[in-house]
Amino acid sequence: MTSAQRTLQEIAQLRDDQISLERAALLIAAEIQTDLNVDAYLTTLDGLALTLKKKISKDPSIAAQQLIDFIHKDEQFKGNIKNYYAPENSYLNRVIDTRQGIPLSLALIHLAIGNRLDINIQGINFPGHFLIRYEALENGIIDPFTGRTLSQSDCATLLKQVAGPAAVMNPDHLQQATNIGILARLVDNLKQIHWRNKNWESADLCLQQQILLMPEHHEFRIQYGAVQEMKGDRTGAQQTYLAILQETKNQKIKQTAAQRLLSLEKKPQTLH
Repeated sequence: MTSAQRTLQEIAQLRDDQISLERAALLIAAEIQTDLNVDAYLTTLDGLALTLKKKISKDPSIAAQQLIDFIHKDEQFKGNIKNYYAPENSYLNRVIDTRQGIPLSLALIHLAIGNRLDINIQGINFPGHFLIRYEALENGIIDPFTGRTLSQSDCATLLKQVAGPAAVMNPDHLQQATNIGILARLVDNLKQIHWRNKNWESADLCLQQQILLMPEHHEFRIQYGAVQEMKGDRTGAQQTYLAILQETKNQKIKQTAAQRLLSLEKKPQTLH
């Protein structure tokens, strides 16, 4: 286990409100970018907050709008439309460097600076497009990709765009995301990119991170076994599936692990 992984494991054991999202997000990036200076980027976020603090209003609603404008107009953070699926859009240090990202990583900028300025912002686990809610604003749902305020009608339209024309809004779509859930979703975005690109080493790393963050979610371990198979690590995959059978009580997960194990036993051993 790497130093970054050990720290992630420690973070996952904290109470949700004790988790520093930006530190954890930078540690996730540091697994790939081994020379990444986490503290330097935390200092950069401190500096951004300090710049705005010098001119911020004492009125909570005005301060909230000032923060949105500061991020999207003054500092020019924006969605990376041209290269949306680039992995660097999910690495917080690269988002800070390039001022471009995806909804979730740009939401982290809002949450990090807002936390430093005592501006209450919540992440919203909206399907397919992460959103944020500014508590001080009357209509406080914001698209972090654009900085635009979204009405309920806008949210319904967005849902149809990401989930299909038959999708219908319900209250669960606007529920607050937990900090640990935000981190798991951040890693999941990266995992999906690497999986599509058949970059199994990077997908393996993402799954290790997800298992550390949410050890009770055994579906990640099933996926980890699948990636081991893709990498040609038959023995490792067998050990993963056997461990799942011994440790989980979820019958559906156990059935999947048993099926994968049986499939591996039927396959002839490849000579190298």
